[in-house]
Amino acid sequence: MTIKIRLAFLFLFISFVSKAQISVSNADEINKIKNTTTYIAMKDPNSVIAKEYAAIFQKYWTISKIEFIEYSDIYKYLNSKSSFLTIGGYVTDVNSHTIYSGGRGFGVDYSHTHIYLELWKCSDKFLGKSQDAKDFKEKDKTQISRLELFTDFPTLMMPSNLYKTDYDADGHIRNWGLGLFKNHIQNMVSYLNKGTEKRLFSEIVNANELKKLNKETLYIPDYIFTKFNMFTGDESKKHDTKDILNDYKFKYEIVSSTDLNKKILNDDSVFYYLQYIKSSTDKYVSVINSQTGEIVYSVYTPASYNIKSGDLKDLSKVIAKK
Repeated sequence: MTIKIRLAFLFLFISFVSKAQISVSNADEINKIKNTTTYIAMKDPNSVIAKEYAAIFQKYWTISKIEFIEYSDIYKYLNSKSSFLTIGGYVTDVNSHTIYSGGRGFGVDYSHTHIYLELWKCSDKFLGKSQDAKDFKEKDKTQISRLELFTDFPTLMMPSNLYKTDYDADGHIRNWGLGLFKNHIQNMVSYLNKGTEKRLFSEIVNANELKKLNKETLYIPDYIFTKFNMFTGDESKKHDTKDILNDYKFKYEIVSSTDLNKKILNDDSVFYYLQYIKSSTDKYVSVINSQTGEIVYSVYTPASYNIKSGDLKDLSKVIAKK
């Protein structure tokens, strides 16, 4: 096992419970973040793919200064002048030492595993101590914001694989890609600039935005039709698109994730697209403004593993309201 992967394990699993598609916590720490350099950890910041994502960061991350580092470099910057944006996660009710003792990294229970993009800093308690890197523990992190990631099942079972891929995650994260990532960063920065705590586990309905879908097309990425077998983890089958969309009464267009990412980056007009996230056994169905990244609609459902026709029916009813 390489040093990088061992380091990744340290930042990947902690044990607490929280439910949010994107959240802001510890709002009193946001001003401190603004005065730090935010270090963005990657496998190889100099790779062609990483530089494409770095360009998105440089254009849309406006809350603080940024630098790009390798995972193994994080320990070098554990001080009051630093914050970090890393892919992390947690396993609820599971002891991380038990999971990874001996560096095995297998046997993770998917029903307890959440993976997300996380903004954090060292806690004041840690900063008041010796600040020796070897003393740093998960409890010494203060989380500021996190965005849920929808990975494929093999990655959910072996999250450490993400640290072996480039920053595009080699297709293992479904709500990812340069266009979607642009909107993720815009949305996170927007909430951070508001300076208040945010838990999007609650319903969001922006009626003024949604009413535009009476006439405009809703773009639907084809990944949402992946059919997940909760018993075996099989994802080889697809939902029938007509069954899922039968009760959506407005215009829509099914597009590939590749085409949706390109459209977000290249289309100067405002359009809206559907986003579906399965985080462990939690489900989020949202509508996103392509220009601002704003979530204009979001509904959370616990203990649900797949998109359902009722999800689109509920959205259709909201759009139809005058």
